[in-house]
Amino acid sequence: MGVIILESQAPNLFDYFDYREYLQDFYSFHKRKNPSYSYRLFARKARLGSPNYLKLVVDGKRRITDRTLYQFTRGLGLDIDEEKYFRELVMYQEISDPDSKEAHLRQLLKYQEKQKAPVPLKADKIKFILDWHHAAIRELVATKGFNEDPAWIAKRLGNKITEAQAKQSLEILIRLQLVERKEGRLVQREPLLTSTDELPSHLIRSLHRTYLRKAINSIFSVPLDKRELSGLVLSVPNHRVKEVKEEIKEFRKKLNRKYGTDPDGNEVYFIGLYMFPVSAKGEANEPIKN
Repeated sequence: MGVIILESQAPNLFDYFDYREYLQDFYSFHKRKNPSYSYRLFARKARLGSPNYLKLVVDGKRRITDRTLYQFTRGLGLDIDEEKYFRELVMYQEISDPDSKEAHLRQLLKYQEKQKAPVPLKADKIKFILDWHHAAIRELVATKGFNEDPAWIAKRLGNKITEAQAKQSLEILIRLQLVERKEGRLVQREPLLTSTDELPSHLIRSLHRTYLRKAINSIFSVPLDKRELSGLVLSVPNHRVKEVKEEIKEFRKKLNRKYGTDPDGNEVYFIGLYMFPVSAKGEANEPIKN
């Protein structure tokens, strides 16, 4: 889904996390403004060799390369800050390494924060998934004796975040309407919450990587009576893998329904359920090659 813009409003590059969506909205805006505007005119201004290169990029049939990146920034008429953001945007989408991808995404969010305009709602949603402490603070709100003082919150999270991060997190949760103020205190709007399919899957993967690291650390830092680490290795027929996955999902939902609305919560826990193959894919009775 693209960014919604008014008929007479030029698309704001800093609202976008997909450069193809921005290019589509950029072209549509100029086409409405000037019916004679065309892909050929853009290519001429950008000094691109192909007259329909912009359309090919928008349609996903071509990529913006290092060589054509400057040509696109010229064709789009970007200023210095916009050019930096657009470069990060292209690199964020085109790179496949998860660590590099996350680094570019965080840089995009920093550029957005520097703008005087309100931070896009989608940016808040991305931050909520990207950084573990937002969901943790949301759950902390539901615990007994919650105090919205940033220093108190930071301490409850083991001083793994700063007071400034705690304060910003509360602001994000309020803007996302995940918490609200009732009778002078913050409360959760909806006790039960699940992840959304609206955001890129690599964000969810990044969050799981963070919690997997925390799970490893918990082996050595969390007392046995406050953690449960168990696993199971078993062979599963290929046609029943989906069935096992559904049972795991249902168990997660059951835990959420049973304990997610308990008003007497004291601590915030993360419960991770992971399933993956440890054997290489192979056919039954396949001969072993020496």
